[in-house]
Amino acid sequence: MEKIFISFDLDATLIKPDYNELVWFREIPELYAKKYGIEVEAAKELVIREYNKVGEDDLKWYILGYWLKHLGLVIEEKEILEKYADAVETYEEVIPVLKELKKEYALIISSAMSQSFIDVKLRCDNLFGYFDRVFSAISDFEMIKKKATFYQEVCKKLKIPTSNLIHVGDNYEADYLASRQVGVKAFYLNRTPSHSSSDFHFVSNLSEFAYRLKDYLK
Repeated sequence: MEKIFISFDLDATLIKPDYNELVWFREIPELYAKKYGIEVEAAKELVIREYNKVGEDDLKWYILGYWLKHLGLVIEEKEILEKYADAVETYEEVIPVLKELKKEYALIISSAMSQSFIDVKLRCDNLFGYFDRVFSAISDFEMIKKKATFYQEVCKKLKIPTSNLIHVGDNYEADYLASRQVGVKAFYLNRTPSHSSSDFHFVSNLSEFAYRLKDYLK
């Protein structure tokens, strides 16, 4: 049997979103408010407006260094990232699922975030020890994850056909639709479903994903 790789999105799949919220929506506005002498809430509104001008389809959206320069904030990127490192937290089922899947499959990370963010998050619960490879759409390929070619590039690096990759993530467009376009077997993770789905490829947590994977790969 050919080697199967299981690919995981990172944010809101393995890692809770709190860390990103603290960096982008607390720290940056607070630094901006301090530098320009305005109220934090006003600074937050202004910063979010700047984020939205760029938007998620632009590489710059994901690059902390760009935003520090753009907003005139003189501080090292690493200082911000490390400040909230203790806030990084995995979902409760993550470690048991990774331990189980690691016994049979090669595990990788396929993330939209830059490598600097990934490095901090993978220290949580020693996550880095579970993965054979880690891929950042931004840092490794200079593209956004919504592009289906991201998954093709990942498979090229792994030297496998796209049909040998199974990916799971919480972004319907970037994790599910984009990957399926190039033949990746994908699962969509929705931790807060408004209603139950009968679609086999829609799961509400990673335990459910691991359970369905057993049937999928029989």
